[in-house]
Amino acid sequence: MIIQQYTTVFIDRDGTIGGDGHFQSLEDFKLFPYTLGAIDKLKNNNIKVFGLSNQTHIADGKMDYNDFFNSFISIGFDDAFICPHSEKANCNCRKPKNGLINQAHAKYDFENSKSVIIGDRYSSDIKLAFDCDMLGVHVETGKQESDAWHNCDKVVNVRTLKDAVDYIVK
Repeated sequence: MIIQQYTTVFIDRDGTIGGDGHFQSLEDFKLFPYTLGAIDKLKNNNIKVFGLSNQTHIADGKMDYNDFFNSFISIGFDDAFICPHSEKANCNCRKPKNGLINQAHAKYDFENSKSVIIGDRYSSDIKLAFDCDMLGVHVETGKQESDAWHNCDKVVNVRTLKDAVDYIVK
């Protein structure tokens, strides 16, 4: 009997499932061609798939929280955890703070040690994974940052979301 290593995957939006790592409106945001298949592959392997995103544009009125949330659900995510606050709000949910993961724990039963965060930013996505004792999978498709985390044993570096999912579902 094979024991599944991972049960829960959190995936960043901008630069990870589409776009270039910078904010784009819901109308202008384009998914990468492999995104839907990657989400389906996780779900077909009984892995919960959650969106995870900082969106300051909700706080400044450029985006509606419910529309943004529903955009995750419409492409197959099981749920989404979104920080709607500005960078200056000093909230506890803006990545890399762990408030979004705490929100997920309040709704779902999962172990951090069997969870993964996939994202394009070392400074938020990968740091959050590290701080929560989760595997961080960094994709190269979004914002380019310093790779200080590149050689950390809790970080896997891949090219795309598809490669990340192929790593998780072996």
